[in-house]
Amino acid sequence: MSKPRKSSRHADKKLYRSAYLMELARGSSYIASTLTPATQRAAIQEVLQEFRAQHGAEKLFIFRELLAESLEKRQNPHAAQAVLTFEPL
Repeated sequence: MSKPRKSSRHADKKLYRSAYLMELARGSSYIASTLTPATQRAAIQEVLQEFRAQHGAEKLFIFRELLAESLEKRQNPHAAQAVLTFEPL
């Protein structure tokens, strides 16, 4: 029974990834370009706040996951972890 749930989750992520393609590209690029932990935190906060303002707080969790995956693909695991552990205001 866990198999359908996993594939359903994968399908949901694929749908959201394509829906938020522009936000993910812009956000991961912006966060990856930061040079210090302080500027990284500020960039993460800005990206997440803008997303929440446009799409609502209920979609923020999935966006954070996808944003972290995007940063992993950019070879930036530290930024990906920072996104996952960041507590939005």
